[in-house]
Amino acid sequence: MSKMATSGDLGRGLSEWLSVPFSTVDLYGRYLRSASMLNVKGHGRGAAEMTARDAAVWLTALSIDHERGGDFVREVKRVLDLPVLEYIINPRDYADDLAHRSAKTAGHALALFIGDMMVPRIRDRIERGDDIVTANFDADGLFVALSIQEHTPGEILKFVNTTYQRGERKRRDVERLTAIHGRVLLNIAKLLDLPAPS
Repeated sequence: MSKMATSGDLGRGLSEWLSVPFSTVDLYGRYLRSASMLNVKGHGRGAAEMTARDAAVWLTALSIDHERGGDFVREVKRVLDLPVLEYIINPRDYADDLAHRSAKTAGHALALFIGDMMVPRIRDRIERGDDIVTANFDADGLFVALSIQEHTPGEILKFVNTTYQRGERKRRDVERLTAIHGRVLLNIAKLLDLPAPS
């Protein structure tokens, strides 16, 4: 039996993998725990076992800007609740083994997307150093885009791109994105000891 990942384990991992000071990661974790957005129940000195959902919530909180004096929890919940807007795939059966394709909201999709990193064909490419996966967060929290793209020279591009947002996107002259690459998502999946989707 493998050791469960606690909030401390996940917090330290996020700090290292995202190059964010641990004090910031820890502060965001405290806000999320006090709003019951992170698991607080567990055993063994009261440690809570972290899930893919917890990782998705914490990662979202760290990936968007927060309005000074704004409602931190409401901002994070708004992004997690963004509905699916667009789902593009090629070829048609490319995502049959991926769990996130069924998600209706950004938060649910991101949790499943983290687990999708354990699918052998995705995991193997990431571990070889291929940048085939990104989770993109608009800094203002207006959209989340999840993408897997595999290209073998001489073959047609295989991909699945899913966007979560409310309504039509207004054109902005400047959009700032936080792109989380597959290596980070795979590290999270390994830390949480997630099984490959079946």
